[in-house]
Amino acid sequence: MRLLVFTVVGLIAMIVGYAFSLGGTLAALIFLFVLFNGVLDRWAQPLLARLRP
Repeated sequence: MRLLVFTVVGLIAMIVGYAFSLGGTLAALIFLFVLFNGVLDRWAQPLLARLRP
């Protein structure tokens, strides 16, 4: 569910970036940055749970 939220937030950020005339390439990079942050957050959760006592 959180990955879907990160995807939607990334799409919104991409549209806003494109609306501010940043260009398609930079807007796509903004989308991928937000999306990969969501993926890394999901991936790091079990690792962080192991570190907590």
